[in-house]
Amino acid sequence: MKFKVFKIIFIVLIILLFILATFFLVKGLTMEEEPSNEDSIPSTPSVNLEEVISEIKAENTELVYESTDIPEFTSLVFLNNEKYTSYIVDTYTGEELELKDIIKDGKIDDFETKEEELLRLKYPEFIVDGILNGKGEKVYLIYDNEMIVYYYGYTYEYDYQDVVFLKINYNEVHDYLDFTHLLDEEYTNEDGYQYSSDKKTVAITFDDGPSSKYNAEFLSVLQKNKAHGTFFMVGTMMQSCQKCVLDTYNSGNEVASHTYNHINMKKNSIEEVNENIKKTDDLYYQITGKHIKYVRPPYGSYNKTNLENVDYPLILWNIDPEDWRYHDAEKIVNHVMENVKDGSIILMHELYETSLEALEILLPKLYAEGYQVVSVGELAKLKGREILSGHAYRSFT
Repeated sequence: MKFKVFKIIFIVLIILLFILATFFLVKGLTMEEEPSNEDSIPSTPSVNLEEVISEIKAENTELVYESTDIPEFTSLVFLNNEKYTSYIVDTYTGEELELKDIIKDGKIDDFETKEEELLRLKYPEFIVDGILNGKGEKVYLIYDNEMIVYYYGYTYEYDYQDVVFLKINYNEVHDYLDFTHLLDEEYTNEDGYQYSSDKKTVAITFDDGPSSKYNAEFLSVLQKNKAHGTFFMVGTMMQSCQKCVLDTYNSGNEVASHTYNHINMKKNSIEEVNENIKKTDDLYYQITGKHIKYVRPPYGSYNKTNLENVDYPLILWNIDPEDWRYHDAEKIVNHVMENVKDGSIILMHELYETSLEALEILLPKLYAEGYQVVSVGELAKLKGREILSGHAYRSFT
C-alpha cells in the first residue's frame, strides 16, 4: 500500500517538473525574441549635441534661456527682433522636437483643454475667442518648472494690439508631460482679476438697481471682461430682488447705497437722510452679513450738512454719458471713450437694455486701450487713496 502511494507521488512530481521546464523554456525564447526597452535606448547621445546646439545659437541673436536640468532634451529660448523663438533639441538624436513630442501619448487634448482654462482665467472672452477661432503661431518656451506660451499673429476684436502670453505651471499639467520637470511647492496662476497699480484704471458704477430683469446680464458681461463694478442700489429695489443683491456681492462686485427711497439728500432733513441710509444698510446686512461702505446721493445732490452728518463717504462721478436720457448704445460708448482718463469714475444705470448693450462694447474697448475696469473701492486702493467720511469723491485722477 505504501509503495503505491510513493509511486503516485513520484509520478506527480515528474509531471510538475516537466511543466516547469516547459514554462521556463518558452519564457527564455520569448525574452530572446523581445529585447527590453532599456537595451533599446542608447546610453549616450548618437550625435554631437554640443555641435548641434552651437549651430542653433549661431543662427539666433539673444539667448534668453538654456535648460540644464531636463535630461531628455535641451530647451533653448531666444529673443529675435522682439519675438521669442524656442528650440527643443532631443538629447540622444539631436532632432528638433515639437510640443506633441514632449506630451504623453493620448494626452494632448487634455493639455490643450487645461491651456484654454488658464487662458480664460487670465484674459477677457474676446481675446480667448480670437485665439480659439483664429490663426496664428503659438511659441512654447520650456523652463524647468513652467512653460510660457506666446500667441503671435492672432487677430482680436476692438483692435487689441498687445502680445498675449500665458504662464503654465507644471503643477497644472504634470499628468500630461513626458519629460523630467520640477514642481513648485507653491505657485499662483495668472488671474485677470489681479489688478495692477501700474496700469491705467477706471471705476464703473451702476445706479438705481438692482434690476431683476438685467442684473444677471450685467454681472455676466463684467465677468467675461475681467471687470468689476460698484452697484449703487436703492433699498426698495434691493427688497424686491434680494437674490440680485447676493449675486452681485458673491460675484466680487461692490454693493453701495443709493438710499432706500432714492431721496434727494439735499432737500430732506438729515434725520430722514440717515434713516434712509441705515435702512438700506440693515437690509444689505440681512442679505449678506456685511455693511455698506459708500453712499451715492441720488441726482448727485448733496450739501455741506450731508457731508458733516452722514457717516459715509459720498461717491459721485466725472463721466456721465446720460444713458438714462439717450438710450443709445453707440452714443454712450463714444461719450465714455472720448472723456475717459486714468482714475475716472463712470456713471451708468442698471435699468436699461441699451446700457447693457453699451457695456458689452465699452468694456473690451477700454481693455484694448490698456484700462483696467474696477470697483470704486479697488480704484482707490490701486491709487493709494483712502476714502473717508465727510468727503465727496468725483474721481481719483
